[in-house]
Amino acid sequence: MDIYPRTDYETLARYLPERSPIAADLGDNRNLWGAHPAALEVLAGSGTAAASEYPGSYSERFTDAVAALLGITPGHVTTGAGGTGVLDMLMRAVAPTTMRFLDPGWPAAGMLAQMNGHVPVAVQWHDALDDPEGFAGSEPAIVFVANPGNPTGMALPDDWLRAVQERTEAVGSVLILDEAYGEYNREPEDRTPFEMALGAERTICVKTLSKAYGLAGLRAGYGVASPSLVLEVDKARGPFVVTSVTSWAAAAAISSDSPWLAETIAETRANRERVRDALRHRGYEVPRSATNFIFILREEEVLDDVAGRLERVGVRVRPFRGPTALGNGLRATVAPWDRMQRLLDGLDQIAAGTI
Repeated sequence: MDIYPRTDYETLARYLPERSPIAADLGDNRNLWGAHPAALEVLAGSGTAAASEYPGSYSERFTDAVAALLGITPGHVTTGAGGTGVLDMLMRAVAPTTMRFLDPGWPAAGMLAQMNGHVPVAVQWHDALDDPEGFAGSEPAIVFVANPGNPTGMALPDDWLRAVQERTEAVGSVLILDEAYGEYNREPEDRTPFEMALGAERTICVKTLSKAYGLAGLRAGYGVASPSLVLEVDKARGPFVVTSVTSWAAAAAISSDSPWLAETIAETRANRERVRDALRHRGYEVPRSATNFIFILREEEVLDDVAGRLERVGVRVRPFRGPTALGNGLRATVAPWDRMQRLLDGLDQIAAGTI
């Protein structure tokens, strides 16, 4: 038997190619208002030690800050290189099985599962919503739920999440609640996904600082779970995963009392609804989003053409394709309004046939 290359890697490719600069890049999902100022202060003040010394094995400063924020012990917290890093470690800690996920959904979730020896099993969004127990399955598996979902931006009801969790705990599955966009969907006092994770043995709530906090370049993420699950994830971690400066900057951002986070979230929400209304007024079908992006549903055969025409006028969006109409569309990150207006103007030019 030939051990290299792995045959189950044949369907995988690099996640995304590098892209050239453009006036309004709405295809790369991140916070387009910039980075949290408390994190920037840390970056500006970092010195030789941050670069030349090994970081703590488990990013203790970041871990302690998360624990303090949520009023829990550090033993309930694991950290990683973004939420993606936490997911990778969790999947590595679980014996090869299937990973059930919603479709349309975040493409990298299936890639991470496959890279770690699991078999991705897609369940259509509406089928899963109608039958949460059926979505969770009757055999032990990894069950991945991104709430709100990517690329559609649609949120899932908490009662549905609880029904899924009841089934996963009953059959011995591991449930991942990916709340990457939770700040745009929940109020700060709503701790539902954390409470679900803390009240169970095999549920983890995964968060990232790449979105609302604007720290995509630093790669800071964390997971909250039972101490027993955190221990198994940490075993799969490997040494020195989170750099010192990332740990310090992330801790500063989530501990800050600056109004920056609340203000940028509020502006994002306002622009999200404003651009959605403008698009719907123009006749586009746009699901209600609970994230920092909107998803413009289009027929699969026109996606590349529309995206290419928008590029000509300095606007970049990201096409997505799926087996159902709900999965075919153009995702556009919400930005300060001048860039949203460029998107609308570009679509108007396409409709008029001028580009």
